[in-house]
Amino acid sequence: MRADARPNVRDCVTALPEQLLSPPYELRTEMNWIDFSGTANPLGTPPSFIEAMKCALEAGELNYPPDREAHALRSVLARKFGLPVGSFLVGSTVGDMVRAVAQTYQPCTVGVAVPGPVEYALAAGNAGHRVVDIASPAGFVVPDPSAAERCGIEFDAAVLANPGYPTSRLLPVPTLLAYLKSCTWVVVDERSIELTLGGESMVPLVSEHRNLIVVRSLCEPFAMPGIPVSYCIAHTDTIAQIARFYDSSGVPMFAEVIGELALAETEHLERTREFLDAEIPWMQCMLNLIPGIDIFPAEANYVMCTFDGGSDLDLGVSSTDELASRLQLAGFLIRKLESTTGLDERFFCVAVRTRADNEKLIAALREIIIRR
Repeated sequence: MRADARPNVRDCVTALPEQLLSPPYELRTEMNWIDFSGTANPLGTPPSFIEAMKCALEAGELNYPPDREAHALRSVLARKFGLPVGSFLVGSTVGDMVRAVAQTYQPCTVGVAVPGPVEYALAAGNAGHRVVDIASPAGFVVPDPSAAERCGIEFDAAVLANPGYPTSRLLPVPTLLAYLKSCTWVVVDERSIELTLGGESMVPLVSEHRNLIVVRSLCEPFAMPGIPVSYCIAHTDTIAQIARFYDSSGVPMFAEVIGELALAETEHLERTREFLDAEIPWMQCMLNLIPGIDIFPAEANYVMCTFDGGSDLDLGVSSTDELASRLQLAGFLIRKLESTTGLDERFFCVAVRTRADNEKLIAALREIIIRR
């Protein structure tokens, strides 16, 4: 092969958005940035989880390979949801779970709700499916299949989210039922369902609809994105089908360690819901009062916004990019969304953290944007 010859590399499924790179460990311990770019539980990781993982490490659990069948966690999940153990498949990231589903089915056209995480398109496209965008005509609410078809969007399967990121909108049950009626298979990402304003899970529908696969995670509700543990919930026949093609080598050791705790830590999630019921509306209100910032209705623990300096406004910054840079210098990280499909350079997303952190961000935004 000639040195200047182009390698036989296939085209990328989709362009990757700009990623916020986490600083190395030794730098993180020295920094005091407040991260509003993530979406994990603002009340943090339950102390019982931390203690259990510490004890497991001290006991030498790293010397043993993890249980690739995740028997302990699957048994806990079965009790929690009142479903057979065979209704669960455990893995690492949400993207890993979506990919496990996508590689099970014959190549077809898969509709992916946009704006949304890039891993949906990557998982479907890398499994050989043709990916099309399901764009919302207004308000960033996922349209039902008939409305999408009227817009010229046709698909055989779909990847949706409840709630969507970064739109922070919940998926209505009637909309999902319409997708289940028209699609051969539907994945619903519910990684943040516990961190919403009364969000209704779609898990009760899996027994009746064999083409529904709900993906959930322990990372968001228990604030541990550094230890990804996610799982699929579906009819036992559907899970058995997916398992035939699934390489379970990514199941983490901590899935065994925190299994029982995931069932026992109900108080932590109840306190989180009570906190978010008040904090999400407060955060939206305070952001909306800042000149140049417009918000979109939020039903989860993050708020999608736009910033427009405008020629008629005498503000301290003129663009979202400049605003994010100034915030970073002040010690705050937000997520810019200009490279997210369906959005432009005006959009950014802000997570809901503790009241103390949220007040610091609001004060920093006002200091940067409003000229003194």
